[in-house]
Amino acid sequence: MSAMRIRFAPVLLLFLAVLGPLPPCAGALDLQARVETRYQLQAGDGALDNDVFLYHFLELPFLKRFTFGWNGGLRKDLDGTTDSVPGATPEATDIALRGLPDAVNPDQTLEYRIYSAYLRFELERFGVLAGRYNPRDYEWSQFDGLLLWATPIDRLRLEAFGGKPWHYGYLSDFGSYWGAGELVAGAGADLSLLDDRLQLALRYQYLRELTHREALIGEPVDTYLSNDHLTKLRLSLAPTPWLEAGLSGKLLGLQPRVLEFWASGYVEQWLASYSLGFATQFIDIAELSDRLTLFSALLGSSHPYLSVSAGVSKDFSDLLNLKGFFTALQLELNYEHRQPLAQADRSMFNPQYDQARVGLLLALRGDWSLLVDYNFVVSTGLENDLHAVGGELAKKWEKIDVRLGSSFYANRFQSDYTETVFSDSFFSQEYYLKAKWRITRAFDVSLRGAFEHTRVSSLTSLTKVNEFLVYEPMTELFSEPRDYYRLDVRAGYRY
Repeated sequence: MSAMRIRFAPVLLLFLAVLGPLPPCAGALDLQARVETRYQLQAGDGALDNDVFLYHFLELPFLKRFTFGWNGGLRKDLDGTTDSVPGATPEATDIALRGLPDAVNPDQTLEYRIYSAYLRFELERFGVLAGRYNPRDYEWSQFDGLLLWATPIDRLRLEAFGGKPWHYGYLSDFGSYWGAGELVAGAGADLSLLDDRLQLALRYQYLRELTHREALIGEPVDTYLSNDHLTKLRLSLAPTPWLEAGLSGKLLGLQPRVLEFWASGYVEQWLASYSLGFATQFIDIAELSDRLTLFSALLGSSHPYLSVSAGVSKDFSDLLNLKGFFTALQLELNYEHRQPLAQADRSMFNPQYDQARVGLLLALRGDWSLLVDYNFVVSTGLENDLHAVGGELAKKWEKIDVRLGSSFYANRFQSDYTETVFSDSFFSQEYYLKAKWRITRAFDVSLRGAFEHTRVSSLTSLTKVNEFLVYEPMTELFSEPRDYYRLDVRAGYRY
């Protein structure tokens, strides 16, 4: 296959960087680090994407009270093709390649991203961290600045942080973002009572962020600083091993945004676990988009909604008295119902549907296992039905794990953009082989190879959406089935 050309020189150099000799580490430092190289190839009918990644993780304690942390990644597009730039190449519009990691640098330059880089100093009841960090449990997680925390009493922890919010847009337009006056600041408190069975967490965040309004359909071109006040409250209670329940809520300013409730547990006598969930969003995306960036706004649903879910998992080994060739049999059931709070709010970003999943795990003698699952979604109103069936056979040895699997995915859906309705159908049959070889306690290699057979068709009505967008007549996007080959190789060293 001519499309499957592979440039091995850069790949070999990066793998040698992982496999090469490492400097000795003093045991007193208790160094924790991992270097991982990843090579990814996607090739097929009219599509090619060839990328290499090199990730670094480092945590280095020193002088008893200090820790240096680093998490970064080197990215290289070997052939200049990306599936993340709309309309750039024929491959960019290929739906079968979407949703996978991509180097996103079609000019084939080396790109290094620093996800976190910090220096931490910690005493028994006080600590400070300076640098780039992802504070836990906040809406905006990555910033360059300062984080402080203290434990005035045993069961109370207080924290505060502030600095510049980090965007990957800085890589191409650093000056505009850095000088725009962006700011993120926050504070939090965690309280634990009743021997940690009752926990209360409070988070507050202020975000001043550069917003580009031209990305919103129907909005005038504008760039401005948005200001948000976000508050989160979480209460959890675990009185017994078979019950853990919680309630959480979010406020945008003084307006309720999200309310969630959950309960779960494990009943040892029955060898069964369960989960229940309830979630609702009160704010429309139109209200969010005036104060958050488009990316932040799309993290939630487009309109207010209600979701109710339930799940149960049961091990039948005790009832069936499994012995000999079969060693375990586990069944898992999950169900979710979701609907808009108002029927007028039903849209492609806020559908009404029922989703269910059935999973079966069968364990055999000799560390063999067989996993089968079926997932389906049935929607109301617009036709958005999905069926997915998968199976995987796995075998474990002392140092090698091998998995052979297949999945079938069929989806027929409609998307309603105000007046225009898109009708699409998509199916995919995939076969894959995964293997992980733990060569030593510190070094491992993983491989995933897959073949995918797909077919997609798309038809669009000729109705005008609004005065800004007009969709041209469309025929079927892909009328013939397509075949794709994917290879993912990883090597990692931990020391």
